[in-house]
Amino acid sequence: MDISMRKIGVLFKKDFTDFFKNMAVFVSCIIPVIFAVVYKYMLADMGVGALYLMNMILGLNLAMISVMLTATTIAEEKEKFTLRTLMLSNVSGVEVFTSKMLVTSLIMLISNTLIFLISGVEIGLLPLYIVITVIGGIPLILLGASVGILARDQMNAGVYEVPVMLLFVLPTVFSGINSTVDKIAAFTPCQPTLDLVFRLQTGKLASGESLMNAAVILAWIVIAAIILILLYRKRGTDN
Repeated sequence: MDISMRKIGVLFKKDFTDFFKNMAVFVSCIIPVIFAVVYKYMLADMGVGALYLMNMILGLNLAMISVMLTATTIAEEKEKFTLRTLMLSNVSGVEVFTSKMLVTSLIMLISNTLIFLISGVEIGLLPLYIVITVIGGIPLILLGASVGILARDQMNAGVYEVPVMLLFVLPTVFSGINSTVDKIAAFTPCQPTLDLVFRLQTGKLASGESLMNAAVILAWIVIAAIILILLYRKRGTDN
């Protein structure tokens, strides 16, 4: 385990450095933060509060970073045949994927925290907010890794990422239209996390609805993990 953790640590440093070298990925990850700044001043004049602003941007951030960053970075390694080289260097696929997902979690944590601070929500809620958003992002990160396994290269990953992100974001965006859309959104990976954040901000986190949201997130973590394991066993790390 010590050797495994050492390898993951080395891979983490490499992947974190590579994140800043891939400008397409880097710019995509800061877009939600830029939107948060722009919308804060645009919507403030329209009477839109911090609560609505943060939840709107947070949904976009969860889908974009967790799915796109994981999928694109894995696909990039496959495109450059770096994964094959790592396998020959006695590094396991589990260690590679763990490193990728840890980097994505860190970037998402930083981005989510910036959105929280920009939105102007009560600072005392930050610790619980971080816990909720990090756990809520796990199933999306796992699904992003699955997309990375399926993709041949970065361009191919982009084709797969868009429908996956839309599949989880659109029900959340249109959840207020009618009860049917609300019910569908409630069982997607994004909406339960946003609901928990909303209840945290309104002081209603300790409720039966929150337990249901937590159960949905846990179920998605299990489902996404199973999908990733099955795809990894079938496709491995090579195209």
